[in-house]
Amino acid sequence: MRFKRWLILVPLLVLLMGCSSAGKSSQDKAQNNNGKFNGLTLDVSRRHYHLSTLVKFINLVAANHGNFVQLHLTDDRDFAIENQTVGQTLDHATKKDGVWRNNQTKQAFYSKAQIRYLVNIAQKRGVTLIPEIDTPAHVNGLVDTMKANGKAKLARQLSWYSRSYGDELHLNQASIDFVKNIDNEVGTEFDNQNNARFHLGGDEFTDKLTKNPAYVKYLNATSTNVEKLGFIPEAWNDGFLNSELGDLNKHIQVTYWNWTADQSGSLGARRKKAWASMPKLISHHFKVLNYNDYYLYFNITKANLAPKNVAYMTKDMKQYWKPTLWHSDHATKLKSLNGIVGSSASIWGDSVATISDKKVYQAGYQFIKEFLVLARKPA
Repeated sequence: MRFKRWLILVPLLVLLMGCSSAGKSSQDKAQNNNGKFNGLTLDVSRRHYHLSTLVKFINLVAANHGNFVQLHLTDDRDFAIENQTVGQTLDHATKKDGVWRNNQTKQAFYSKAQIRYLVNIAQKRGVTLIPEIDTPAHVNGLVDTMKANGKAKLARQLSWYSRSYGDELHLNQASIDFVKNIDNEVGTEFDNQNNARFHLGGDEFTDKLTKNPAYVKYLNATSTNVEKLGFIPEAWNDGFLNSELGDLNKHIQVTYWNWTADQSGSLGARRKKAWASMPKLISHHFKVLNYNDYYLYFNITKANLAPKNVAYMTKDMKQYWKPTLWHSDHATKLKSLNGIVGSSASIWGDSVATISDKKVYQAGYQFIKEFLVLARKPA
């Protein structure tokens, strides 16, 4: 009887050992993937790049083992993509030297065909192209585009003016439905990519330190919508309050740029108490990406593009930043990459200075290369 029982137990033990081994391998694989999804964010709303320049940035990321290029398509000065929902169509635009411009606003934007062209090139290079439609704030360009293209009444119904942040969308069902329609249309040009993602924005829109259920509903609805389209949803960390982490969609991957939205003093201190830190997000099972604005933000100005200043920024980043350093230059380094999906360098067009694509690319070239080396290093 013992012999027969042993014959029964042997395959059972083998099966259990196999399950244990498989489970461990899966866990190890997840651990090994931490910090491996790195790339570049480009502000193409306030700074329009020629298509050939965007291809160069995609190739640069690919050549240096990067994984994505995020396109910040909406901001205070422009809505930078063709979109029927917003009223920006080729029927009311003019193309000159490869650049489409809205006949009413005179702002440059990318056609759907141009976006699909970029996506195809990115796919061939193993790079994911990520759209960012930033709401509920940073929508001045969106609102202005709507008003100039026959949708003024709808724009007034959906938006309000904030003294702190400019035009914002109301956090209600009408805005949710409207943003879903925009995202659905944008998503068709960015779908069917490996590791496809859709960034929903969510930065610099509120001073709230207590619960904001309207934003929770808004973000949960819009993130669930892009998930249904086949995208991993992403959002900036500003709207993730400690008091609401249990209510927010855990599938959202949080792009963490600053703990206090660059506020110091008493407001900064209050935000640190109310806004979730990166370790707090990770402990609540959110995946995060490191967008540390102190070391990884490259703002386009004539002064910043001077060779000596580019060299200083690059040296400073190389000397002090690691993928685990998540808030400014403060002592906020995590012990491991656990929960950190990856990191991004960013080139922002806050300034209205007229600077050629060539100069921006040349200035950013070494900064991006060095960043992608650092981003791959273990903690």
